[in-house]
Amino acid sequence: MKLLRKRHFINATAFLFLLTFLLASCSPTHDMKPADYLYFENGPDIIALKQKQTTIQPNDILSIQVYSKTTNQEQAAIFNIPVAPTPGNAIAAGQAQVNQQGYLVNQEGNIEMPVIGTIKAAGLTISQLQAILIQKLANSVKDPAVIVEFMQFNINILGEVRAPGIHKFNMDRVTLIDAIGAAGDLTDFGRRDNIIVIREEKEKKVTYTVDLRDKNIFQSPVYIMEPNDIVYVTPNKYKLHNLSVNPERQRMTGLFFSIVSASVSVATLILVATHY
Repeated sequence: MKLLRKRHFINATAFLFLLTFLLASCSPTHDMKPADYLYFENGPDIIALKQKQTTIQPNDILSIQVYSKTTNQEQAAIFNIPVAPTPGNAIAAGQAQVNQQGYLVNQEGNIEMPVIGTIKAAGLTISQLQAILIQKLANSVKDPAVIVEFMQFNINILGEVRAPGIHKFNMDRVTLIDAIGAAGDLTDFGRRDNIIVIREEKEKKVTYTVDLRDKNIFQSPVYIMEPNDIVYVTPNKYKLHNLSVNPERQRMTGLFFSIVSASVSVATLILVATHY
């Protein structure tokens, strides 16, 4: 008799585990393919880099430091005076148009400097602007030298990254890889083959699509970032599937499975109890 009860108990327990396993297997699962994590599909190779330098754009803020290679720095001092403008206050003649102690590139792409006046900056690289300024300063500063830097190099990184938002860089050359790295890399749901970069070019928003797995990424016009670029990492099909699931339906399904599981447990206990 005890042997028969023991068999009933084992059978009921096995039935409970089997039913629980079947219910769990009904839940949709998705395995990430190894290709989703690859960067380069075609293996190692030698890549010739032909990368353009970052160019200055309207609304950029530049730090411009002028000095003389001689011991006399008095001639250069006027170009380095930080002026913090107040709203509604007109720029006086002979003063620099500055913002946060830097030269603001206006909508026309120009900066205004003392003595030498209007300088076209948009579309130039930092080194090109430095060369132009040295040439124009030659009549005002003996043996001039100029240091130009971006004061605000911000990139807005959105989508499937671990730390989305606006990221600031204290350098003049930022790559797309640098930007994604600053955002904590892609999440498990980010598409490496469909990175969208939005850039303002000639007062128009231009969209580029980049595949991080393609070795030709280094030739992309957006591999070298511009200030105020927008990087959007699109979600993969697994994330889209999760977003398409009705939360209420998912909750009700989970509740149903919980009730069924509890009912099976109670029925098993009753079955076992009646045989003892």
